[in-house]
Amino acid sequence: MIEHDEINGVSETIQEIDFDFISESSSINEKLLLILNRETGLAPYSHEFVEGFQDPQILSGFISAISSFMGEVTGKNHLQWKTVFGSDSIMLVEGGDWSIGVLVASKETIELRSKLRGLVREFEDCFEFLRDIEGIQNIFSDFDNYVRRMFVDERVTNRTIVTKVPDWRNSMSKFNLPSISFDTLKALLGFEKSATVQEITETQNIRNDKVIEIVSNAFWNGIIQLTYIPSDDDILNLSEKASSILFSKSNPLNLSSSCLRIVARFDGRTPFSQFINNVTIPDKELVLRDLGSLINSGFIQRISVEKRLVLFNECILSQLISKGASIVGSEKMMQFFEAVSVLGSSIHPRVSRIVLLENMHVMCILEENMAPGDLDDMFNALEYFIDKITKHLSKSNGIILAENLVERIRKECRLNWIPYLTDLVI
Repeated sequence: MIEHDEINGVSETIQEIDFDFISESSSINEKLLLILNRETGLAPYSHEFVEGFQDPQILSGFISAISSFMGEVTGKNHLQWKTVFGSDSIMLVEGGDWSIGVLVASKETIELRSKLRGLVREFEDCFEFLRDIEGIQNIFSDFDNYVRRMFVDERVTNRTIVTKVPDWRNSMSKFNLPSISFDTLKALLGFEKSATVQEITETQNIRNDKVIEIVSNAFWNGIIQLTYIPSDDDILNLSEKASSILFSKSNPLNLSSSCLRIVARFDGRTPFSQFINNVTIPDKELVLRDLGSLINSGFIQRISVEKRLVLFNECILSQLISKGASIVGSEKMMQFFEAVSVLGSSIHPRVSRIVLLENMHVMCILEENMAPGDLDDMFNALEYFIDKITKHLSKSNGIILAENLVERIRKECRLNWIPYLTDLVI
């Protein structure tokens, strides 16, 4: 039986029985990615995170069938939905104008949903000419590198643990260029079984960015496994429904009390460094490995690109209110804030979720695991608020002063947020 529900704008179907193509759970959350053509039902692009997981064309037929079924039952074309199989596999589906992105994972995270949405948009921009074509092979090399960078490179840091898979040498034949094989061999021969990216960089005397590229490419080709230890700059949050498992009295994941103390503080706003460096941890290395395992398995996620943009805009508005108050006075700035809030709530309803604190700073009220589309709305509400506050300041103290103030604030926030916006254009 398939049940249907609507959660955060995402359709959800829950399948009570296991299908043959759902494999045993592994240490990595992602299993399979594919993008299929809605018109033809074929999957021109796919990547297996777990080798031999499932034939993409068989899976694309299943997705096409269930998508059509949902459309007939509900009378509308769902662009986002998910299907849960048993207890350890879930399909996230993101629809575009003519393609459908599908990501099979052990657990849903907003980070994965955000990445999948971005990939569908990029695919349609790059391959519009495929819309009415049944299939062309071997044209996705650049796109595959883009997907790899999004799923792997962004999460690889100096702390990331690299582990060779059994019989890894025989997998070297997957590389087309001898230079890639040579660089990979050089990096992997320097340790017996596992090493961090930092250790490989130091022992092999290879540039750090080059090591990241090598291990990312090796992982993408199934030669190694990666454990994503969080970096100091990561902003982390618990995935949906993870709390009930992580903080269960029975401690089913056998986590140390130190690890639980760190995880309990994750708020989706604060950099990881403030947790790991400000708490006395006797078993720091063990805690880092436990956190890496939780990230790999999907219990912990990095905040999505949409949320990073929201927090960046929150920084701008907060400083604008604070510095504006030092120019026109707190009372007048509170009047400006209230006027924009009242007017804006009818135009951008999420403006009502922007609150003014006692210290003349601003904070957005963000629900846990907000969908990417909801965060887009929050970002637009902040843009609206910034624009209206700037106009109030312009009327009060002149356009040039207000515009210069906003520009200085944008530069300051951009500087503070460089570690979190390196893959964005701001």
